Amino acid sequence: MKEDISIAKAIAIVLERNPHLRQEGIAHDVLQWYLCRMEGWFATDADAISLQCWDQEVLLPGGHGLMVRGYRPVINTLAKGLDIRLGHRVVEIVRHWNRVEVTVSNGKTFVADAAVITVPLGVLKSNTIKFEPRLPEWKEEAIRELSVGVENKIVLHFSEVFWPNVEFLGVVSSTTYGCSYFLNLHKATGHAVLVYMPAGRLACDIEKMSDEAAAQFAFSQLKKILPNAAEPVSISTHISV
Repeated sequence: MKEDISIAKAIAIVLERNPHLRQEGIAHDVLQWYLCRMEGWFATDADAISLQCWDQEVLLPGGHGLMVRGYRPVINTLAKGLDIRLGHRVVEIVRHWNRVEVTVSNGKTFVADAAVITVPLGVLKSNTIKFEPRLPEWKEEAIRELSVGVENKIVLHFSEVFWPNVEFLGVVSSTTYGCSYFLNLHKATGHAVLVYMPAGRLACDIEKMSDEAAAQFAFSQLKKILPNAAEPVSISTHISV
């Protein structure tokens, strides 16, 4: 296939050509759940996920892991012996044949033999860093065409555990927008915590809510799974892009 299409469009084409594959009832809802999890993995809706490229990745051996103590121990270990400068906003990167010059907002310039640029996509899109010479056209095009995904994390803290000892809890629905996903941190940390993790268009809509409204929405989704769920004692909201 020379022209790429989205996962959502591909599924629609397959079902249009093969009506016997259409699912109904709970089978349809489960299909939406799997699409919902794909949307969560890529932090965008299925109509924005590339059919050609969605599975172009290499998974490291050992399965998934949860950083119970956060990433700080990893960062501290990797940072040993390094000269790290905080509070230095890069404004220009000039590449010469034998060196690289990096200028920060206060006018100071750092010189090195080479530089590895790892700033987020959003920073590259904002053009706040001037590259000299400019980046290759193919790279500038990739920066323009790539999108920044959105995933929210609403952390619900409870006084005690009232849910099963599973890795996650989910709600299936007739649409991916209506599906819900909760990560069970109690299984890994021993704390009575569930994390609601909406992505894509739903996450964007939740961002428009107040923290209180977003927390209530997350709790209402939990009650669809566990109608007798106890009220959380505290709630934290986070946005990941």
